[in-house]
Formats: sequence, C-alpha cells, structure tokens
Amino acid sequence: MKVLRWLDEWAEEFCVSIMLSLLILLLGTEVFSRFLLSKSFSWIEELCRYLFVWASYLGVAIAVKRKEQLRVLMLMDTLEKHFPRLVKVCYVVSELSFAVFCVLVFYYSINMLENMTRFKQVSASLEINVMYAYLIIPISMAVTTFRVLQGLYRDFRNHTLHFQGRGD
Repeated sequence: MKVLRWLDEWAEEFCVSIMLSLLILLLGTEVFSRFLLSKSFSWIEELCRYLFVWASYLGVAIAVKRKEQLRVLMLMDTLEKHFPRLVKVCYVVSELSFAVFCVLVFYYSINMLENMTRFKQVSASLEINVMYAYLIIPISMAVTTFRVLQGLYRDFRNHTLHFQGRGD
C-alpha cells in the first residue's frame, strides 16, 4: 500500500527529476568538453533534446495532478460570483473535454507508432529507432487521462468539486 501511495504522489515527479538531472549533467559535460577540450559530442545534444521532450510531456501529467493546467480563469471567476453551480458544471465539462482530447491524442499516437514500426527511422547521432522518442506521447496521454479522471473522482468523492481560480 505504501508503494502505491508513493507512486500516486511522486511517480511523475521522480521520473521528471531524474530526466532533468541527467539533462543538466549532460549539458554541463557538453559545455565543458566543447569550450575547454574543443571537442563536441553530437549524441549528447540529441539525447538532451529527447530528455527535454519526455520531461515536458510528463510535466503535463504533473500539472493536471496538481490542478495547475491552463484554464480560462477570467470567465470562471466572473461566473463564480454570480453562478457558482454553473462553474462546477463548467469545471466538469472542462475536465471531461480534456480527458477526451487526451484519449484522442493517445489513439492517434498509437497509430503513428504502428507506422513507425513498419517504416523504421533511425536517429542521426544515437542511431536508435525514433519510435522510442515518440513513445512518450501515448505514455503521457494515458497518465494524463488517468490523472484527470482521478482528480474528478476524488472531487466527487470528497464533495470538493471546484476549479482553482486566481484567488485560490
């Protein structure tokens, strides 16, 4: 049970911290070798690019888990003063719309990965299948969809259904 609780609270953050730490270490190594040793490694730049993309996509799931994703706050703040129940409905519709969007991106990214397995493309420096770089899209969309639905479930269960506006 402790493992599941830790995964629920820290899994994405742990993965992103490892990726960003590795990114900083690799970029520092590249700067050191380029300017002090006059030698550059092209594979470091490519790996850092992939690490940054992976960390960014997992960052979406972290933002959703913390309810810090972008929203149209001015409209929600105005509505909350006059129509608090309508804000709750808008919040649920917004969350469900985002979940549907994530499911659609997941579906189309799986199709894209299927095409990439048929028509193998190798990266320039690392010489790995580019499919591994794009694998983060369905992973991130699955985790993000889970986090959206989990947040809605928790809000309904705890009767704390609300959006986080500018005043929160």
